[in-house]
Amino acid sequence: MARRRSNGEGSYWQLPDRTWVHQITLGRKEDGSLIRKSFKGRTKTICKERKEEWLAEQAALKEQAEAEQLEAQKELEEAVRRGHSLESETLFEPAFLDWLRLYKSPPTRKPSTYASYIATYNTHFAEFFGGIPLCQVTQDVVQNYYQQKQLNGNRRDGKEGGLSPKTIRNHHMILKDFFTYAVGKYKLPCNPTVSTTRPEVVQREMRVLSPEEMQIFIEEVMKETQRIAILTDLFVGCRIGELLALEISDFNPKRQTLTVNKNLLRVSTEALSLDNPNIKILNYNPAKKTHLIVQSTPKTKSSKRETAISDGLCELLLRHIFTMAHSDWPNPYNLLFPSTKGTYLDPKRFEIRLKAVSKRCEIKKVNPHALRHTLATRLVEGNVPLNIVQGILGHASIEKAEVSCVCKWCGVDYFTANSGFHMLKRRELGGHYFEGI
Repeated sequence: MARRRSNGEGSYWQLPDRTWVHQITLGRKEDGSLIRKSFKGRTKTICKERKEEWLAEQAALKEQAEAEQLEAQKELEEAVRRGHSLESETLFEPAFLDWLRLYKSPPTRKPSTYASYIATYNTHFAEFFGGIPLCQVTQDVVQNYYQQKQLNGNRRDGKEGGLSPKTIRNHHMILKDFFTYAVGKYKLPCNPTVSTTRPEVVQREMRVLSPEEMQIFIEEVMKETQRIAILTDLFVGCRIGELLALEISDFNPKRQTLTVNKNLLRVSTEALSLDNPNIKILNYNPAKKTHLIVQSTPKTKSSKRETAISDGLCELLLRHIFTMAHSDWPNPYNLLFPSTKGTYLDPKRFEIRLKAVSKRCEIKKVNPHALRHTLATRLVEGNVPLNIVQGILGHASIEKAEVSCVCKWCGVDYFTANSGFHMLKRRELGGHYFEGI
């Protein structure tokens, strides 16, 4: 008489191809049906060996899972005892720099953005936060940082005094972004920047040339070598990097337009990525601290635009190009405004020339942004709709249109008196009268 199989030993049967199947029952599902596992082999012995191997593997996996669960429990108990997780003991410096490299470096971000983050870290964050474990960066620590920077900002320009409220708010946005990442990566209990208090940003008065100042300024500009570039900036309102990156092919005399599609700027060498296809590095030398680069896109997506120009400016540009073509002025890059050596004009040197012109005119300092403000203000004074002004200046939103509109009765700025632009067609708003609107 055959031996009766004990409970849980499983069953065997032979298939038509004379191979054997060994099946065991592991338990039941929630619906009550059996959970089975089958093993095939040429003989019963092979099937049994495969079953035992599988059971041993399952036992090892179960043992490993129990060990990991026990370890996690110990870590949790230790974290409760310490008051923080082991991962959160990572120092701020390596954690922040790793975050910059992974999430804020090119090509994910533009080199200029990455360079500004690195400069902020080196000048401000490194000294204050660098050697502190993340678990010790509390809300009070961050708030203390903001307070100290308001009093003594360690300014990059070397001047005494604290940082501006806007700069501190920029620092806050970087820290907030990083600690949002760190909460998940390093198991921080919360983001220490969320409930901090930042100084209120007071909008600075925009520098706008009056019509009288414009006349004096233009007369003095005509003595400059780069007079056509300065006049183009004044009457087109390009950002300085957009202006100096213009090529002759960007000027369309038939359509009387200038196409803005590039940006020239200076960034730190450590922020450069040599294999970034979206930039052109000029005269690369790893020993240099900074480099001029040409980005294949302007500041924002909406900054890429084709701007109509006046008949007078179109004629000036045609004469300018004709003069360059029939002179020994080198221009290997076919730039619209090359330097006397045929290279790209450095934005900083361009600003210095504007400062020198305004000094000779004995008027308040003029910079490239003042020229943009002036153009926008003249357009609004000429009843040009703000959505058109937005397109000319290449702003991402209409709220950023840089216009000076002041009540002629009490001096209240339009943007202080009104939060939006949906009432632009009304001249009298909230008891104020804004000329040019």
